[in-house]
Amino acid sequence: MIKIVTDSTALIPEETVNKLDIKVIPLNVNIGTQAYQDGVDMDGQKLIQYIKDNPKGDFPTTSQPSIGQFVEVYNELTKDGDTVLSLHMTDLLSGTVHAASQASEIADGDVKVVNTHYIDQSLGFLVVEAAKMAQSGDYTRDQIIEHVNKDIENSELYIGVSTLENLVKGGRISKATGIISKMMNLHVVFQLLPDDLKLQLKGRGKKTISKWLDQFFETNANTNYKFIGISYTGSDEFAMALKKRLEGQFPNVNVLVQYTSSIVSVHTGENAFAIMTCKQDD
Repeated sequence: MIKIVTDSTALIPEETVNKLDIKVIPLNVNIGTQAYQDGVDMDGQKLIQYIKDNPKGDFPTTSQPSIGQFVEVYNELTKDGDTVLSLHMTDLLSGTVHAASQASEIADGDVKVVNTHYIDQSLGFLVVEAAKMAQSGDYTRDQIIEHVNKDIENSELYIGVSTLENLVKGGRISKATGIISKMMNLHVVFQLLPDDLKLQLKGRGKKTISKWLDQFFETNANTNYKFIGISYTGSDEFAMALKKRLEGQFPNVNVLVQYTSSIVSVHTGENAFAIMTCKQDD
């Protein structure tokens, strides 16, 4: 059998993880001297609440799983002759996939690691697709990888944030940019690409996000999607309104709304959102 492994930034409902026998390796959130496992004893809501309650406290940081953790999991899954396909978050934001790759070279069994170039529900969708194919028993590992790579090519991920403060504290953008954005009440939309977190739009106030959304709907009006996900931090009011609008324009797709992981929340802060999509093959 082919065993599917991923990391905790893959936002997948727990029942789906259990049903498809997906092994999830947690990243870590570090607050002072205390370490928490993402998705185990820390989640996005708890993380955002901590930041709100402790404005002058230790700012959370994140860290990837150790090579040893990966080796232990790989050896356990392959001890009876099964193979592993390990799908992970983009190397643009974390060294997780590199740790997994190094572990695959040390592990006793047959392990293949894939850098999906995505995170959150986009990564989760790719993992679920792979797990369904693996569970069916009808596909080789190479065939599953080929399918995943096609989905990667057809995927897009956009992130909207209402403050750049957390991105500055997390070292993702310069301090000067963060200060300017705070002074100007700047709202920003990024697109996650394989080699860049590309600025799509910036402007003052919430109208910036509305303007970008109008452009998104106009550009993609006739797109045939097989997956659309919305992730958010803070209140779900905006996310649920966006879900209604998306399902109105794309009635054949069930839009999944989820609170994002603690790992993503550290960097986005409160009242952020992401839209993630995957098109049908042409």
